[in-house]
Amino acid sequence: AVECIHVLLEESGPAVARALGPLQEPMLRLAASNEAPPVLRRRCLSALVSGVGELLAGEQGDASIVEGVCAQLPALMAVAAGLCQGEGWSDTDRVACAFTAVRAATTLSRFRPLEAALAASLDGVLRPACLVVQHLSPAYEASVIDVDDGGASEEEGGIAALIAQLMELLQAMLARAKLRSLLKGHVNQLLQLLVPFMRVTEAQVRAWHADPNEFLAHEEDEHVRGCQVRLSSEGLVAELAGRYKREALRALAGIISELLSRGDSGIAAGDGKSWKLSEVALFLFGHAAAEAPTKTLQQGELSPAVPQAFAVAGRLCGDRTVPELLRARCFALLKRLGDAVCILSKADVPALLQAAAAGLAQSEPLVVRVSACRAFCRFFTAVDDKAFKESLLLERGVLASLGALLRDSDDEVLHLTLESLCLLIKQCPSAMASAEGSLAQLVLEIWRRSASDPLVHLQVLDLVSCAASCGDNLRSSLEAHLVPAVLEDLRPEAELHAAASAIELFGVLVKRASLPIGPHLWGCVEPLLTAVMRSEESGLLQSSCDVLCCLAKRAPAQLGDGGYVAPLLRFVERLLGPDLDDDACLFVGPFVMLLLSQFGSLLSSELRAGLLRALVLRLARAERPYLQQELVVVFARLMHEDLPGVLAVLWELQVPAADKAGSPQTRCGLELLLSVWLSCTKEIRARRARNVTVSALCLLHTRCSEDERLRSLLTAQSGEVLPVRLADAIVAALEFENERCKKLRECGSRQDCESEEDSEEDEDDDSGAGRGVALLSDLVDLEDDEDEVSNADDEGDAIQELERADPLYSLDLRKVATEYLVANAASVASCPPLAQRLSAAVTEARANL
Repeated sequence: AVECIHVLLEESGPAVARALGPLQEPMLRLAASNEAPPVLRRRCLSALVSGVGELLAGEQGDASIVEGVCAQLPALMAVAAGLCQGEGWSDTDRVACAFTAVRAATTLSRFRPLEAALAASLDGVLRPACLVVQHLSPAYEASVIDVDDGGASEEEGGIAALIAQLMELLQAMLARAKLRSLLKGHVNQLLQLLVPFMRVTEAQVRAWHADPNEFLAHEEDEHVRGCQVRLSSEGLVAELAGRYKREALRALAGIISELLSRGDSGIAAGDGKSWKLSEVALFLFGHAAAEAPTKTLQQGELSPAVPQAFAVAGRLCGDRTVPELLRARCFALLKRLGDAVCILSKADVPALLQAAAAGLAQSEPLVVRVSACRAFCRFFTAVDDKAFKESLLLERGVLASLGALLRDSDDEVLHLTLESLCLLIKQCPSAMASAEGSLAQLVLEIWRRSASDPLVHLQVLDLVSCAASCGDNLRSSLEAHLVPAVLEDLRPEAELHAAASAIELFGVLVKRASLPIGPHLWGCVEPLLTAVMRSEESGLLQSSCDVLCCLAKRAPAQLGDGGYVAPLLRFVERLLGPDLDDDACLFVGPFVMLLLSQFGSLLSSELRAGLLRALVLRLARAERPYLQQELVVVFARLMHEDLPGVLAVLWELQVPAADKAGSPQTRCGLELLLSVWLSCTKEIRARRARNVTVSALCLLHTRCSEDERLRSLLTAQSGEVLPVRLADAIVAALEFENERCKKLRECGSRQDCESEEDSEEDEDDDSGAGRGVALLSDLVDLEDDEDEVSNADDEGDAIQELERADPLYSLDLRKVATEYLVANAASVASCPPLAQRLSAAVTEARANL
């Protein structure tokens, strides 16, 4: 019956909780009865707390509900305390009952209305719960820390769940000022109680030895499953350090120093278990010191433990006589606190690099190699001695060790190793050039092995790009090994995903190739064009556009002399045709613009007119807003080059369309273009697209004063003459530019304010208020302005490079729009609301130009 009540309360709402109110008193008596079985008492308490939770969750503001619950709290807490003090129970029942009691207290402490009432009775639960944990400590050490229990302690009802739940309760208490006061002055005792449970268990040792990916996941991911106690302890240490900074860090410094000393003594004496004391000390130190400024590590409460922790980690990471998990922890700590190490122990960095290089050796355990790899890469960038760095890579065998690690690894370790290799290539390209044959072969192996893994695929592309830029020898070696693989995957019988990957790889090689492109690499162009003409897969066609844009930009003469202009035009015709969906031809706009700029002189007027017709027809069929906008940008850019010629062609085009009733009809090409254009102006937000389209609208607006036929276009549809609609779009564009610039100014002011930090923090700071932060909505459309900074040293894809190369990309659109509207304000005099908007927008722009 109690179980049914519990389920009802969890599945239903406050109404059911109130209806079951008469049963609360009998359940309280049953839960408090020493005669009742422990399992029944636990279920009664869980049902009672579920009822309280439902009432408060549904009616937080009802004072009578809160008052009634507060009146019940002493009895509930007495029941919880009783579950922590059961006499004659088995250890299994003792753990399960204490877990239920602590979970109940945790649940109740999360409700702010109960904070004051709970502060008066929570200590009665916390103390006996801590006594239970203290009583279980020797058994936990003997059966879990020292013996592989197969993960049984992590399962439901295990001791680890109780310890983790107690840590969750402490964190919940720390979040409430009145409950937090119960812990003040007791931080050291609590840590002394809980730290022994934070030691690495034998089950974790086994799991991390078998699969270093798990160790790496626990180091990087706060939400990974398993290791309940360690994950909860990370949160508890952070919360204690945040709420009771001085008291907590002082206590941690003492505990860490004591554990390190005991660990060193035990290891020296040959005690096979003492290494776990050193390991947990370094684990705690890493989390306590990770967010602390270097000045705090030098002078703050944690400073007494800093030299000892760094010295122990630096010594043990290279000691092959200690267990592998301890060495892995040392490397992990040094990597985590790399900035502090480089400042406080700068003279030791070369020795740490040598130790990490040795730890990478193929003869070392895999978990040590993984941790050493991370530490090596962290400190490699901190050394300026190029000769020393190259000697580590070549003479100390780091490159060979990384190659072996790549072959031995998968999942997270594979990603880490590829990232590390990219970093080393960028740091020491000359060293990589001396190993060009082995590196190229290794890249090909990883490429083949991970063909179905998109993340590894992207990392290998990055690796190829980095390596190909290191010199002619390495680039030629990569081409010699990779081009045959590209050709093989471009065969008609090859799988689709293999062909798509091959095209991306070919694109990277083309971007890094010397000019003119050699015949070995150029031999992929024909198979590429054949592949794109038979494929309908959108990702493959998008990648092909990028690669062909790169070819047309870097080697237009080779394409022209090789007779590839006609095949390229056929590819454009296919992209614009009716057989492909919108996703497949998303990048056709930039591709068309590049072909016109590179080969326009080779195209007859009939071909250019046919291309415009195909673009208009594709625009009429386009459903994706992005494709519509891209095609509009193409027309706008062409108008900048030859407005009369574009208008003349569009006037003559008759495009099949449908009226509102769905009946077939034909529309003028220019009418269709302007209808779509004016309907999507507010969605065109990319920097170059805004600059191109809005400045083109200014050209069209000026043209209207000279062309009566153009001026009357679309009037029948909207009731407004075209000049007014164009002016409205230009004013809206200026309003957007004003708002965007305002957000940029506000964002800059916020960052300036956030950089001013207080030098001291009060240990009992209760102000949970966060600093001013920018919401996502506040940063909309600002990414283009940060793009030049964030990509200053990186190459984007060919499409992005083309956009940035356009002179209109750097246009000051706000200034251009303002000056144009000032000069043509009279054109909207007949529309007072628009005239008012124009005046306000111009005034704001002038005030902030």
